[in-house]
Amino acid sequence: MQSIYFVDSNFTYELSTQSILSIRYATDGFSFCVHDARDKLMVFVHEPYAADSREAVIARLKNYLVNDVILNLRFKKVYLMPCFSERTIIPGALFNKANVATLYSVNQEITPDDTLLYHHIEKIDAYLVETINTTLNNFVREHFPVLQIVNEAYPFIQGALTKALHGSEQIFLNIQANFFDILFIKDTRVQLFNSFNHRTATDIVYFLLNCIKECDIQKEKLHVSVFGAATNDEKLKELLSTYLPTPYFAKEPILNGILPGKEINSSYFIHLLNLHRCGL
Repeated sequence: MQSIYFVDSNFTYELSTQSILSIRYATDGFSFCVHDARDKLMVFVHEPYAADSREAVIARLKNYLVNDVILNLRFKKVYLMPCFSERTIIPGALFNKANVATLYSVNQEITPDDTLLYHHIEKIDAYLVETINTTLNNFVREHFPVLQIVNEAYPFIQGALTKALHGSEQIFLNIQANFFDILFIKDTRVQLFNSFNHRTATDIVYFLLNCIKECDIQKEKLHVSVFGAATNDEKLKELLSTYLPTPYFAKEPILNGILPGKEINSSYFIHLLNLHRCGL
């Protein structure tokens, strides 16, 4: 994917305090967008790269924050969205601030250099728990006085819950460069949320079909929605269409409207563009 730096001609730098800034960072790229007071997309920026470590990603993030003019403005709200697989969901009945670190460490690693973050998902009464490097946490909170930090799994889950249908079985896939999330909802209730590493389209389909088997889902009645970087993968589309009835590959039409002629996978940015609508 190519680099993009779009700024609407009507964007007023001096009125940035009326706007909302959303930022995404991961091993596959850095992106941010700005919505004005009328919720119109005024700025959209994407810089692709391939980073081989979390430390390399953090270094790039800090560099963008220090050197980009727009990222040094003041905003009404700022959302920072890391996109990594290291997070977990803890049911509300088990969640307690005093033992959240213990619960998180059951299936994720936590180090002395980490700060724990958690956000309540009201519709399923559960908490999404993640960690952020403490030095980075302090840096970004100093840079942006009004800041919310939340993993991309949060808008993914929240968005899927708004599409949950009574009397149906639905699977939502959020596919990143090296891992993907799978969310299974039955009759509007979450039955499964898990993440898997992948290297090929075949890996994704293998894990998906295994989840369908283990959860005793009827493929003929299943609705599958696919988000993320791999939605332009023709091999993946072919395999999913072979094993499942009419999978839906999500798109974000607004980007095609403001970026005519650009080759862009709009599904990659759906959660970034809707992050400010998730109720945080």
